[in-house]
Amino acid sequence: MKRLFIPFLLLLVLVTAFVPQSVDNVQASTIPTFSIVSVVEDSKVTIKTYNFPKDIDFEVTMGKYGTQGIGGILVTTTDSGDGGSQSLTYDVPAELKGLDRIAIRLEATSGGYYAYNWFWNNDSEATTPTVPVVPGYTGIPTFLISAVVEDSTVTIKTNNFPKEVKFKVLMGKYGTAGIGGTLVTTTDSGDGGALTLTYDIPAALKGLDRIAIRLEATSGGYYAYNWFWNNTYP
Repeated sequence: MKRLFIPFLLLLVLVTAFVPQSVDNVQASTIPTFSIVSVVEDSKVTIKTYNFPKDIDFEVTMGKYGTQGIGGILVTTTDSGDGGSQSLTYDVPAELKGLDRIAIRLEATSGGYYAYNWFWNNDSEATTPTVPVVPGYTGIPTFLISAVVEDSTVTIKTNNFPKEVKFKVLMGKYGTAGIGGTLVTTTDSGDGGALTLTYDIPAALKGLDRIAIRLEATSGGYYAYNWFWNNTYP
């Protein structure tokens, strides 16, 4: 018997790296971020987290500037403990010493959370760059699953997508939030807002009962993810 498809909306995390005016100004939400506090050239970087979820392991990776830390060198794994705001210090990997700028990323091993930033690799007073965002855009992008053709296609309906941003469409095994999944295509959000989009299911995922799907912006830090039963619906 086919399983009943249940539309399942997952809150995505819009990640922007910024420096709050004070810790008191940080409002509770679902958006973990961090700022760069200080740097010891070719040695260490200290960050300050904001609004991190509790009791989640985050892999800390560093890489070349412009990569957002994706596919970078694994430095360590950090337990978020009580969450919220913490000061954390990490060693700069030997492979990155001598670079003028370095990307750093904290990505949860579960739950789909991540945040990233970059820093100048020198001892001068740290300044925290911001991830560019779409002017006038507020809120978070999300999407629902609206239809599936088993082992063939999935159709989604977006909500509150930013304008004129390119999104990589990734699919993977259920439970991965689509992180590191198969790249299906790249979609331009055009006028943003609500869009109906259909994507092919990758050959490598055919036959699976559940599939994760993720839309991740190539700039601006936006992403959303969901999953669907791989049977024809409606």
